Amino acid sequence: MVINKQIHFGDLSKFWNYAMQDSNARRKSSRDNNNIGWSGGLTWEQAKQMAISGWRDGMNEIEKYRAKIVPIVTEKVLRPKQVYSLAGYSVDVGSFLANDPECFIAREYEERNYPGKIYKIVASISFSAAIKPETIIQRGAMICALIDAIEFAGHRAEVICNDASSVSDSEKYRQGKYKEGGWFEVSVTVKKVSQPLEMSDLAFCLAHPAMLRRIMFSVAELQGWSDFANNYGCPAEATDKGDIYIREIYSETVPDEHAITWVLTELGKLGIDIETN
Repeated sequence: MVINKQIHFGDLSKFWNYAMQDSNARRKSSRDNNNIGWSGGLTWEQAKQMAISGWRDGMNEIEKYRAKIVPIVTEKVLRPKQVYSLAGYSVDVGSFLANDPECFIAREYEERNYPGKIYKIVASISFSAAIKPETIIQRGAMICALIDAIEFAGHRAEVICNDASSVSDSEKYRQGKYKEGGWFEVSVTVKKVSQPLEMSDLAFCLAHPAMLRRIMFSVAELQGWSDFANNYGCPAEATDKGDIYIREIYSETVPDEHAITWVLTELGKLGIDIETN
């Protein structure tokens, strides 16, 4: 029987509860510990624990980019305004000689009046087996830094983690034009518009190899896809691409400056006009 399924989970807790069940699948790579490096160094049990608690160490990867991006975004979102105060970084001599107590000049920052927008961001984690764990980690950190910058700039983001697979590596199959031949797609809302950023959750879902190679594989096993499609199928495009659809960025790790330039370029596409030179 051909499998053609699209499943959406509206929040992470429901997704974890489902994905962490056991299955009767013949092929269960989600539990295979022969090559744990491929899944980011985590066994199945360790992946479950990290999924629930978040990936704290992954925040270090994100911070590497965030530390360089936020000051640039800040310059675009905030502008200094000189005000007279009882304390400040310099003295207005005329006011001082006139015995004006508010003779100091201080800087206050006011937000620029940008209209905040809501963006639906769909991040694909459909990687081929050849993509190395370190490439997945860097890409995910870049996406997390982008989401952080979007919200810092006064906008709001809904973030969807997507894994789509087709039964064939033909371009038309991977584009979802022949889903009736075999298709399996899982989407998870990892951040709702109204939710604050929980970076450790985002880091695991978007940047840790175990999200795909342990957790998503488990869902595929529960749904029978792992026994139907060869090697869990071929990476495919999301059906709902939202406002911002992020596919594979680089096929291998890149220098940090390239990663930062990518984030700033994506911000520019959203109207957050930032010089990348």
